[in-house]
Amino acid sequence: MNILLVTETYLPYITGVSVSTDSIARYMVSQGHKVTLVNPKPVVKGTLSPLKNLTVVNVPSVPFAFYNNNAIAIFPFAIPVIRKLMNETKFDMVHIQEPGATGISALLLAKKRHIPVVGALHFIPEQIDRVIWGGFEGMFTSIINNYINFIYNQYDSVMTPSNFFASYLRRDDVKTPIFVISNGTDTEKFHPAPVNYPLRKRLGISKDSTVFFYLGRLDGDKNVETLVRALPYTDKNVVLLVVGKGKKKAMLHKLADKLGVASKVVWVDYITNEEMPDYYHAADIFSIMSAFEGQSIVALQAAASGLPILAANASALPEICRDHENGFLVDTYDAKTLAARMDELVHNKKMLEEFGAESRKISLAHNKPIVLHKLELLYKSLI
Repeated sequence: MNILLVTETYLPYITGVSVSTDSIARYMVSQGHKVTLVNPKPVVKGTLSPLKNLTVVNVPSVPFAFYNNNAIAIFPFAIPVIRKLMNETKFDMVHIQEPGATGISALLLAKKRHIPVVGALHFIPEQIDRVIWGGFEGMFTSIINNYINFIYNQYDSVMTPSNFFASYLRRDDVKTPIFVISNGTDTEKFHPAPVNYPLRKRLGISKDSTVFFYLGRLDGDKNVETLVRALPYTDKNVVLLVVGKGKKKAMLHKLADKLGVASKVVWVDYITNEEMPDYYHAADIFSIMSAFEGQSIVALQAAASGLPILAANASALPEICRDHENGFLVDTYDAKTLAARMDELVHNKKMLEEFGAESRKISLAHNKPIVLHKLELLYKSLI
């Protein structure tokens, strides 16, 4: 197959969507298909390793100040670029990761040429409100709901990473066939291992600490604030390891100081993809309290690494964190109950081991070759 893969977000800018897009591209190339990946020209620095049969094409972009200076395309400037690609190459399939200016441009041109289109859903309207306005204001929710209803009914098929997103689309009256296909994780790269004490030492974390780990953006929709607010009520040996940066970084540092828990938080701005397994192995429990996860790639990575999961009882997180099976679910903003669950894990090593083993079992159904083969079969069914 000759596949046109279109996204609004791609590496070196790291988000769940950019990681998902890269996984799709690499898998399809590994199966002998040709992939042309189109995305807004990045405004962050970084290089990509060249890959045979993968061509990356940038469309004009501007920095998007509301979202950590990610690049954003402006309609209709992507159209000439994509039209040229379609004139030069006969694509069998168009896959659109996000329905932004680049994605809509590709959809319009693909429909005109009768090329099958798969559209993915990686967000819900409430998440957009939270990211842009720093708090849930509901300003765009109804508009985005109508937009999603219209756009996703134009696709030939829709893929979502979770049952939660599939249910949302059905409630929004999307009639296009919907396929739940996990983002997946690399269960060989991310695997159980002994505690990485050398890394803990470099981070200034003592051997007798119980480390709760968060990896991701520090923006309003991720709700890292509740993790910090729980710390005053936790055991003295609890340490929160936070890796990431974002608009809420300064606020979270000030909050930790105000609550007198600065010594219980270890902050790391950035780690490479190669370093990620080491950080999971330096942790005892993975913790995420976001209300707006379409699946959570980092939670999948943590599960594959054999970590118990402590998560918000919201969105798609219960599909990865099964309450009392491989972790605990807590109401999204309930810091005191969260603290109680943290302490329960601190004082029950047998539970930690059982939850961790169950996490690993759950992750195996999300192994990338398994889930991406499902996507490949979906492509073939539409041609």
